[in-house]
Order: sequence, then structure tokens, then C-alpha cells
Amino acid sequence: MRLSWPPTTQKQTASSLAQPGTAKRPAPTRLKRVLWFVALWCAGVAGAMLLALPFRLLMQAAMR
Repeated sequence: MRLSWPPTTQKQTASSLAQPGTAKRPAPTRLKRVLWFVALWCAGVAGAMLLALPFRLLMQAAMR
């Protein structure tokens, strides 16, 4: 008896047991993931700039 994970049931077929990651994702799903990545990256950069802004203003005020 061969042990495998996840346990197979009789309803599963050979195509449903394919290795994960072997099939390519559809284009809209991949595009959506890339757009989310870009949006979150931009939000992170903007957040870092807003966090640094008060310190920059304090430094400019101290130099005058």
C-alpha cells in the first residue's frame, strides 16, 4: 500500500492529483496579483515618505 498526502478518495481523478504549480494560472488572475503587488508597494513607499516627512521638516527648521 502506497501512502500519499493528501489521502486520495475515489472521487478524485488523475488530473486532480497533478502536482501543484505545474499548471499556469490564467492571465487575469496573474494580472490581478501583479496589480495588487504594485499597489501595495506604492502604498508602502508613500507610507514611508509620510513617516519621514516630519523629521525632514524638523531638520529644515533647525537649519534656519
